[in-house]
Amino acid sequence: MNDKMPMQLSNSLGIKEFFVKNLDQIIAIFFVIIFFFWYAKFGIRLAQGIYFDYMNLAFDFDPPLFIQRNSTDVNYKHPLISLFSSFSTPFSILNFSKKEAAVLVMALFGGLTTATVYQFSRFANFGRPEAFAGTIFFAVSSTPVFTSIIMESYGFSSFCIALVWCLFMKQCAYPTNNSMSGHLVAAILVTGATVTNIVNSFVAVFFILNKKMSLQKSLIRTSLFCMAAILGLVVILAILQPTGLLNVMYHPVKAAKDIYWLKSNTADAGLIELLRTYFVYSFFSPDFTKVFLSDDVFMIDFREFNFSKNEIGLVFIWLLFLTTGIFLGLKNLYFRQVAIPLILIVMANLILHLNYQFRGSIYLYAAHLHFPIFALSMGAAPWITTQNFIVRLIYFCLLLTLITFALTLNTRHVSDFALNFEHLQFIPDTTVEFKQHKTIGFEK
Repeated sequence: MNDKMPMQLSNSLGIKEFFVKNLDQIIAIFFVIIFFFWYAKFGIRLAQGIYFDYMNLAFDFDPPLFIQRNSTDVNYKHPLISLFSSFSTPFSILNFSKKEAAVLVMALFGGLTTATVYQFSRFANFGRPEAFAGTIFFAVSSTPVFTSIIMESYGFSSFCIALVWCLFMKQCAYPTNNSMSGHLVAAILVTGATVTNIVNSFVAVFFILNKKMSLQKSLIRTSLFCMAAILGLVVILAILQPTGLLNVMYHPVKAAKDIYWLKSNTADAGLIELLRTYFVYSFFSPDFTKVFLSDDVFMIDFREFNFSKNEIGLVFIWLLFLTTGIFLGLKNLYFRQVAIPLILIVMANLILHLNYQFRGSIYLYAAHLHFPIFALSMGAAPWITTQNFIVRLIYFCLLLTLITFALTLNTRHVSDFALNFEHLQFIPDTTVEFKQHKTIGFEK
């Protein structure tokens, strides 16, 4: 009996050591599981209705185009979308419907994104309480909630963008690691999710290389890196969609034109609308706005600053939190390494979307800026982590306030969103087949 005691004690210490050593990975897995099921709860309900059968019912999203994966043509804007969507196959094998399987894929990538955000936070020197709370705030904010239940490209893009910057932050934490293989994989994925998002990898890799070599050499090496990523993307497409890839090569001008969003005749949203959407609506959903696409048809979107007086006060607290985070993040020598390139990413996206937009639908692109803005807002966390218990507690309570506000507001809106489409019906002769890619919305 006594002979077994040292072995039992050794096993106990071994298990404890394992959990202590791998605690961050265990927490990351926890986030994947918890938020996969949370997103799936709303997504499965949404899949019971008509939302995935038509285009432009909300936010100008086109879910039918992404659920129908049987085309051999390459999606010019989202070339690897068939690869991402193929994750639905295991769910289909488990007898989920096509729409339900699509939803579960989005919920899975939503959960993976939260895990990536947590790992980024730890590499960025956030304490565990700050990283834990910050990740929850990200997960319950408006954009991840909606992109994690709607089959489109944006949930995949959000994950890939977070992955690019998580690897960047890991490189900052372990500067002696010179391997670029992880960055190359992330570059291929982020470009495959949405081609314009290659700018994330370009900026990230440039700032990594610029620490080690001159400006000219780092620009050349970064350009070669991006060419390698594009070549890797072409190789994958040659395997997955060879016929479609040949069509792209035979008609390069057409492909280039199709990548650029066709302009509508409506007025573009201005800078104020962009700032409100990306810095406010992307985190806290306002009341839905009816956007009339014709005299008789409308879709719903987040277009107007529809908040109650109390909610406006909390929005003001968020903007103060964001501003302080950016300021303290730039002051912190370590976090500044990621803050400066992320600011460039935000600015580049704002400039792009002043022109690259379709009938003023700006929330459509919120996932491309959501992680960069979130990361910048958390810029105070590395400094807070070094402070005393009282300061950290105040910061944690502030984050808890934002979490409560986001959770209450966004849960209400996404629940209404899913329930609304569950019961909505169209009269057949008033709708248009989605394959025609014409505007479809609600009848007045």
